[in-house]
Amino acid sequence: MRRKKEVRTMDVILVFIAVFLLAFIVTMIILYYTTGAIPDTLCTCVFAACGGECGVMGWIKTTKERQRDRQYELEDRKHQEDLEKQNGNGSEETMPE
Repeated sequence: MRRKKEVRTMDVILVFIAVFLLAFIVTMIILYYTTGAIPDTLCTCVFAACGGECGVMGWIKTTKERQRDRQYELEDRKHQEDLEKQNGNGSEETMPE
């Protein structure tokens, strides 16, 4: 059986931003057809805010991944040291010259 994948907060935020930007773009196209112009400052600010939010979420994600990788590396190193102690091998014997 497959395990049900849990919904994460960042996934929800990304879907919300995608739906919001799609609705915003459609609204701006309709506004352009009816008036012949769009509010440039509003467009710039909306895309800057959404881009900034996605950038911050990307930074958070990479920081979490980096910390998790470091944690796994430390656990692997400790496990390897425990195995060496059990086998009676010193770290000097396992290092190539």
